[in-house]
Amino acid sequence: MTSVHPRELADLDLYAVWVSAPGLTDRFDPFRFEHRMAAYRHLIDATNADGLFGADNRHNPLWAWAFQLQWQCRTGRLGATTRADGMIDPDAPWAYGNYTLSVIPWLGAERAGVVAPLEIADAPGAARFRYVRGGVVPDELTPSVEQWRRYFAMVTDTRATTDFEPLRIALWKAHKTCLDVVVTEIAGIDPAPYAPLELTFLRGWCRMVDYLGAAAWRTDFGFMTEHGLDVLPETLLERRSDLRSLPDKVRRNVANVVRLATTSPRHYALNLWLWRRIMRTRAARDDVLTLLDAIFDPRRDNAAARRRMLGHLLRP
Repeated sequence: MTSVHPRELADLDLYAVWVSAPGLTDRFDPFRFEHRMAAYRHLIDATNADGLFGADNRHNPLWAWAFQLQWQCRTGRLGATTRADGMIDPDAPWAYGNYTLSVIPWLGAERAGVVAPLEIADAPGAARFRYVRGGVVPDELTPSVEQWRRYFAMVTDTRATTDFEPLRIALWKAHKTCLDVVVTEIAGIDPAPYAPLELTFLRGWCRMVDYLGAAAWRTDFGFMTEHGLDVLPETLLERRSDLRSLPDKVRRNVANVVRLATTSPRHYALNLWLWRRIMRTRAARDDVLTLLDAIFDPRRDNAAARRRMLGHLLRP
């Protein structure tokens, strides 16, 4: 299958592995970085039948997953040696999280007939997280495979359209089922060799995804390159004092994510319920960039957005 991608990809660090990763043939080894990236490339290409997401596939909502994987590799979150040898540490929490968002979608796509079945390689040795072994999906991830199958079946059944929100809603639903498992599995684990703050950041990021999913947040190539590539830290987080050295936009985003992680379950549940109520209408979801900024970083210059948010909240 020939990969077609936006020409702007050539200017990004993702490009090198995107064009060089060998295609998957009979085996998918998710503990090799290039295999995970090749799986994303294959899924993005396979879901653009008849140019559904544009001639260059730029409207495909799966682009965010490739960018996230590249960021995790670049910043050492997939394991201490990944950047050097491409091997992914099965005990790295971020690597486990991405596993649920690469292997599980792949299996869903297989069941939807979008990609051909491949052997899924077992984790190399014992690991503290549960992975597909001998082709058997762990019980906690089986419902997620079905949710991803529904997403890919929906893509297959969708004809030419300019409104991709229904697909994004289905995609975020499947995504959330995976991260709900991740949140449970990383609760109470020893973060070593990573700092406790890094694991807190991961927990908070999983919670942030609840907010993004409720808004059917765009994850296509154009939106990601405009709004999603300069908001995450390029280093592992060691101490809270490290946040001061981060670029302003990144620092504020990381602080918000960490705050989410440390919010009490009851308070978090209430805030998320209010946010989902705000996001009930298409008008609110289309305004999500300004509304999300207003809720996480209230300032004088976004007071008007907070008033709009209140109107969405109180809407019958």
